[in-house]
Amino acid sequence: MKFFSNAHFLLTLTSMFWAFNTIAGRAAVGEVSPLLIVSIRWFFVAFILTFICRKELYSSWLILSKRFKWLAFMSLAGFTGFNSSYYIAAHDTIAINLGLVQGAMPAFIIIIARVWLKDRITMLQLFGLCLTFTAVLLVVSSGNISKLYNLELNKGDIIMILACSLYAVYAVGLRKKPKIGSLPLLTFFAYVAFLGSIPGLIYEASTSNLILPGYKGIVILSVIVIFPSFLAQIFFMKGVEKIGPSRSGLYTNLVPIFSSFLAVFFLGESFQSYHLISLILIFLGIYMFEYKKKLTA
Repeated sequence: MKFFSNAHFLLTLTSMFWAFNTIAGRAAVGEVSPLLIVSIRWFFVAFILTFICRKELYSSWLILSKRFKWLAFMSLAGFTGFNSSYYIAAHDTIAINLGLVQGAMPAFIIIIARVWLKDRITMLQLFGLCLTFTAVLLVVSSGNISKLYNLELNKGDIIMILACSLYAVYAVGLRKKPKIGSLPLLTFFAYVAFLGSIPGLIYEASTSNLILPGYKGIVILSVIVIFPSFLAQIFFMKGVEKIGPSRSGLYTNLVPIFSSFLAVFFLGESFQSYHLISLILIFLGIYMFEYKKKLTA
């Protein structure tokens, strides 16, 4: 279909599916333990993709085997590390906050791109970064900045900042992607992500924190596997191929919008005034990130 060759359409769907993840991650609390989610998530994605890509895996591996350190680093940062941090964070913060902090992802990507790839940051972009991180601080302090002085911060929001940093590394690292198809690459990412999740799963079981899913947990896991794990990852990689990591990352600012509506509708969460202020600041920051591109387009 024509729509599925359009990067902007694919990235909009990606953001909506990531918003599903905020709802599912929060709904999973008490239904299935976070590190078990990560293991099941990547086990089933790896299983499905192995069947779909079975004819391409050998030729793809011949290329990826020469980039194994990159493959392992990307998988552990963007998949195992991000997901583990994400679902742990969901135990201590609401879905709206998960979405808002994730909406600041473009700022994390720009910083990582500057440090890793030496991308330039203009003064306007720097001001946009300040606005975006002010929005994040509003979220983690529940609208009361004075809490920052006393370090009265929500643990889940802090862990979510770590999660976004890990995914930003992954998003920037995709610029160094070898020339293989998105699906075979995602298959190998899923292999490494699953293997990387096993130590965490063992720890969760050994500390008696393992929660096996019931019927509701299975439904939640199905949503996580199909939408944010499978479809969103494919669509995001396609988007990065077409318009680059920085511009693709901008679409994550749609996540807090989708997350907020879904959280209020499905979870009955309350959308506070500081959430709205944070959302506005994030959009202003994103606009400043893109302003230079508009001038040079």
